[in-house]
Amino acid sequence: MDVKDYCQSIEHELFSWKAKMYDMIRKTGQLRSADQKKIASKVAELHKAIETMEAILNQLQTECPVAFGPQKDELEKTAESLKKEYDDALAAVLQF
Repeated sequence: MDVKDYCQSIEHELFSWKAKMYDMIRKTGQLRSADQKKIASKVAELHKAIETMEAILNQLQTECPVAFGPQKDELEKTAESLKKEYDDALAAVLQF
Protein backbone atom coordinates (compact mmCIF):
# COMPACT_ATOMS: atom_id res chain seq x y z
CA MET A 1 0.00 0.00 0.00
CA ASP A 2 1.42 3.38 -0.90
CA VAL A 3 1.29 6.39 1.38
CA LYS A 4 -1.57 8.10 -0.50
CA ASP A 5 -3.86 5.07 -0.17
CA TYR A 6 -2.87 4.65 3.46
CA CYS A 7 -3.55 8.32 4.20
CA GLN A 8 -6.94 8.06 2.58
CA SER A 9 -7.88 5.08 4.76
CA ILE A 10 -6.68 6.94 7.88
CA GLU A 11 -8.74 9.98 6.86
CA HIS A 12 -11.83 7.77 6.74
CA GLU A 13 -11.00 6.32 10.14
CA LEU A 14 -10.51 9.81 11.60
CA PHE A 15 -13.84 10.93 10.15
CA SER A 16 -15.50 8.00 11.90
CA TRP A 17 -13.78 8.81 15.21
CA LYS A 18 -14.80 12.46 14.96
CA ALA A 19 -18.42 11.39 14.47
CA LYS A 20 -18.17 9.16 17.53
CA MET A 21 -16.65 12.03 19.50
CA TYR A 22 -19.49 14.33 18.46
CA ASP A 23 -21.99 11.77 19.74
CA MET A 24 -20.02 11.34 22.96
CA ILE A 25 -19.89 15.10 23.57
CA ARG A 26 -23.60 15.37 22.85
CA LYS A 27 -24.31 12.63 25.39
CA THR A 28 -22.06 14.19 28.01
CA GLY A 29 -23.80 17.52 27.48
CA GLN A 30 -26.99 15.91 28.74
CA LEU A 31 -25.37 14.88 32.02
CA ARG A 32 -25.38 16.86 35.23
CA SER A 33 -22.48 19.23 35.67
CA ALA A 34 -20.88 17.11 38.40
CA ASP A 35 -21.03 14.01 36.17
CA GLN A 36 -19.59 15.94 33.23
CA LYS A 37 -16.59 16.89 35.34
CA LYS A 38 -16.02 13.24 36.24
CA ILE A 39 -15.56 12.21 32.63
CA ALA A 40 -13.99 15.40 31.27
CA SER A 41 -10.48 13.95 31.47
CA LYS A 42 -11.54 10.88 29.49
CA VAL A 43 -13.01 13.05 26.75
CA ALA A 44 -9.87 15.21 26.75
CA GLU A 45 -7.73 12.11 26.20
CA LEU A 46 -9.88 11.17 23.21
CA HIS A 47 -9.39 14.63 21.72
CA LYS A 48 -5.64 14.35 22.26
CA ALA A 49 -5.46 10.97 20.50
CA ILE A 50 -7.41 12.29 17.51
CA GLU A 51 -5.12 15.33 17.32
CA THR A 52 -2.07 13.05 17.37
CA MET A 53 -3.46 11.00 14.50
CA GLU A 54 -4.25 14.15 12.53
CA ALA A 55 -0.73 15.51 13.03
CA ILE A 56 0.87 12.28 11.80
CA LEU A 57 -1.52 12.14 8.85
CA ASN A 58 -0.71 15.74 7.92
CA GLN A 59 2.99 14.93 8.08
CA LEU A 60 2.54 11.94 5.78
CA GLN A 61 0.48 13.94 3.32
CA THR A 62 2.98 16.77 3.28
CA GLU A 63 6.17 14.72 3.04
CA CYS A 64 4.69 11.74 1.14
CA PRO A 65 7.59 9.40 2.08
CA VAL A 66 8.21 6.12 0.27
CA ALA A 67 8.85 4.34 3.58
CA PHE A 68 6.42 5.32 6.30
CA GLY A 69 6.74 2.40 8.73
CA PRO A 70 7.42 4.46 11.87
CA GLN A 71 4.46 6.75 11.23
CA LYS A 72 2.24 3.77 10.46
CA ASP A 73 3.29 2.10 13.72
CA GLU A 74 2.56 5.29 15.65
CA LEU A 75 -0.86 5.66 14.00
CA GLU A 76 -1.75 2.06 14.79
CA LYS A 77 -0.60 2.45 18.39
CA THR A 78 -2.63 5.66 18.75
CA ALA A 79 -5.69 4.06 17.15
CA GLU A 80 -5.55 1.15 19.60
CA SER A 81 -5.24 3.57 22.49
CA LEU A 82 -8.12 5.61 21.10
CA LYS A 83 -10.36 2.54 20.94
CA LYS A 84 -9.64 1.68 24.57
CA GLU A 85 -10.11 5.26 25.76
CA TYR A 86 -13.35 5.56 23.81
CA ASP A 87 -14.71 2.37 25.36
CA ASP A 88 -13.75 3.61 28.82
CA ALA A 89 -15.34 7.02 28.23
CA LEU A 90 -18.48 5.51 26.78
CA ALA A 91 -18.81 3.18 29.76
CA ALA A 92 -18.46 6.18 32.06
CA VAL A 93 -21.12 8.14 30.17
CA LEU A 94 -23.54 5.22 30.19
CA GLN A 95 -22.96 4.76 33.91
CA PHE A 96 -24.77 8.04 34.64
